[in-house]
Amino acid sequence: MNASRTSTRRQMIGRAAAAGTAFVVLPDWISGLTRATPALAAASSGRLTPELTEGPYWVDTMLRRSDVRANTPGAKTAPGVAQDGVPLELKIKVLEGGEPLSGVAVDIWHANAHGLYSDESSQAAGGGTSGGNTSGQNYLRGYQVTGKDRGINAAPVAGQVSFQTIWPGWYTGRAIHIHVRVRKLSKQGDTIAGYTTQIFFSDADNDAVLSGAPPYNTRSPKNDPTSDESDSVLLSADIATNVVAVAGNLSDGFAATFNIDLDHAEVTARGSLGRPNAGGAPPGP
Repeated sequence: MNASRTSTRRQMIGRAAAAGTAFVVLPDWISGLTRATPALAAASSGRLTPELTEGPYWVDTMLRRSDVRANTPGAKTAPGVAQDGVPLELKIKVLEGGEPLSGVAVDIWHANAHGLYSDESSQAAGGGTSGGNTSGQNYLRGYQVTGKDRGINAAPVAGQVSFQTIWPGWYTGRAIHIHVRVRKLSKQGDTIAGYTTQIFFSDADNDAVLSGAPPYNTRSPKNDPTSDESDSVLLSADIATNVVAVAGNLSDGFAATFNIDLDHAEVTARGSLGRPNAGGAPPGP
């Protein structure tokens, strides 16, 4: 990566983080649209949020809840056990053409403070983490419905969901991130359309959490070995960035708001719920 491009990416990441949203490109898979250079696509797309990989750790738990920190009482392993970590209040706004889109399910899933996802039989997070078999647990997974579930708010908000979770931990090969899926559900609960992306945090914010709070600071190295600038998934979006700003502190926790702007083609497109690397997959996107 040359110096001018690096500077441009850093400037855009900084501006996006300050705005709490994403500078984005038009996803390549949308049918009927001519591929353009990233700059032209971003300018003509109304700041659409890029679709990013689902990764190997998606599980369709169908847990409709806003507080995702604990295993449910019905979990096969460690029922009722909550994950330690710095609290994070996460709001996600879903827009279609700039207008709030209500009535769609928004799932989140991410690693715990030690870099492990729930309900996985084999993981190798690195940094001294052991116990990669989390089968039967369902911590840090759940969904809410925009405009219908109040989440951590006093009342439902049009086009918005909200979650109580923790700051994710790092695992080998990826910068810290949260997976997000937006999907339309049929009356029977089946997915009839789907879209996925990922939320990132600035390297500075990650370093502050990982170095300053347990249990993150019990790992070695403490800080995330993969920066935003070197994360293959974030870089694949070219000038697009999903880095969000946060407010708060280590003692009380943090809050962040992430905007997802879709167009009609994405809202109506059918999405796959397959797990591309089911079972025993190495750490990946």
